[in-house]
Amino acid sequence: MKFFPIWLILIGYLKATPWNNLTANIAVVEFQPIRDPSLSTNERILQNTKKYVEIVTDTNSVSKLDLIIFPEASLRNNPETAVEIQIKSNPCSSVTYPQFLSDLSCTARKFRTYLVVNLVEKSKCDDNQNCKNDSFYFYNTDVIFDRKGIIICKYRKYNLFGEYELDKPTISENVTFDTDFGIKFGVFTCFDIMFKNPAEDLLEKDVDGIIFPSMWYSELPFLTALQAQQMWAYAHDVTFFGAGANTPSAGSGGSGIYAGSRGTVSEGIVANGDSRLFLYESKNGEISPPPHEDIDVLGKEMDSFKLYTDNSLREFNSTVLNISATNLQKELCHGNQKDRLCCNFDVTVSTQELNRDLHSYTYHIVAFSGIRSFMSVYNGGIELCAVVACLNDSLSSCGHRFSNYEDIRWPIVFEKISIRANFENHENKTQFPNSLLSSIRPINASETIWTRRKKDNEEKVVEVTFALRKPQNRLLTFGIYGRNFGNDSPPERNTSSSGAVTWFLLICVIVLSTVTIT
Repeated sequence: MKFFPIWLILIGYLKATPWNNLTANIAVVEFQPIRDPSLSTNERILQNTKKYVEIVTDTNSVSKLDLIIFPEASLRNNPETAVEIQIKSNPCSSVTYPQFLSDLSCTARKFRTYLVVNLVEKSKCDDNQNCKNDSFYFYNTDVIFDRKGIIICKYRKYNLFGEYELDKPTISENVTFDTDFGIKFGVFTCFDIMFKNPAEDLLEKDVDGIIFPSMWYSELPFLTALQAQQMWAYAHDVTFFGAGANTPSAGSGGSGIYAGSRGTVSEGIVANGDSRLFLYESKNGEISPPPHEDIDVLGKEMDSFKLYTDNSLREFNSTVLNISATNLQKELCHGNQKDRLCCNFDVTVSTQELNRDLHSYTYHIVAFSGIRSFMSVYNGGIELCAVVACLNDSLSSCGHRFSNYEDIRWPIVFEKISIRANFENHENKTQFPNSLLSSIRPINASETIWTRRKKDNEEKVVEVTFALRKPQNRLLTFGIYGRNFGNDSPPERNTSSSGAVTWFLLICVIVLSTVTIT
């Protein structure tokens, strides 16, 4: 198997950071695990470990790695093959660890690289604790090896999603580690990105970068994999390394590297199913621009990639965008008196002649303030304002994609979009710049404007604006995506809430190695 490094964009940092003068090579891996049902669980783990080692070996033959990050759940182990992990231990030099963990430790030591892997960890229960799993707790755990193959830290995923054989840690951990090349990283996993704790709280630890292993199931129109990664990095202006597990038939895939508000470094979805490496290669802070990728070529590739739909869309307030009027200025509101959100849209479009033999999207402006259910696993407070592509005038057609990209025409050019809204300035609320193109990639942050400012004489209100810097004509989504953590709850507490149960396969369902996906 060959892996082709993606050469990266030169980004001028606006403030002094360790990235400015960095000389280091950091990689994230979009990894397609082996799920062959004819193999035993142990055999699958060893086969996937072998692929991990091959990727590290092949990449180091071209470019010396300082850090490599593998995605969530792609080793395919489970509670039956869970491992007890000791910080500061060295599995490469120990006979107490299983072969796969020893092989990974030895690989980190052989190539003198930091290595991040995700596995199922087991931990003995104390006598006074209530254990549901044969005297052990089982955790979704990220393990970090240093250049000597020593386990220097671990992070246990706090916000589980559909991982019913695993345990939620008693408390959320804010895990960070320092590297010898001067970068301090924080770590969280997949569904964690949707919550204040631990993801938002990590920012208080003065981290330089975020490591994000995931098995993410993309959902239109707001939470496809790269869209979610970029919006978090952009809103918090932090360098972000997301490694995604790849299963296109199940809608899983998407890996990226983002330099916060300064733009995309490297990103991709392996739509046809495979493993691929994305490389951040820096010498004295300078990195080379990537080759241009044709948006229509990428869009056509995504025809075979499964995408889910946010079923809470039917509860949005919506207005069809009138393309016969070149400029639209409108306020659209949604929500009850306590959580009412009003969105102000300023949109300018130009149009080409429609081709009636081809499909074209109908655009809606939407507003929503309420609660949605994440596949009955958890309820989340959402506040959003957006322009979204729909198949027709019906709101129920939004969040869907025409099946054949070659049959789509793009007559509408968005010359200008500016969306503004006031949000409560509260620690339990956060907002993100959210965008998506027909390639199922977000608009580069460098091509948009994102501002948050306190309103004059109103300390309790923050004004948020998201706008285009340049025209776009392959647009699927553009908006402000907000989370209201104060309205989060387990689903049993909100069975009659406005966020009716939706098939939200988007986020981090760990497909255990006993399950075969077809």
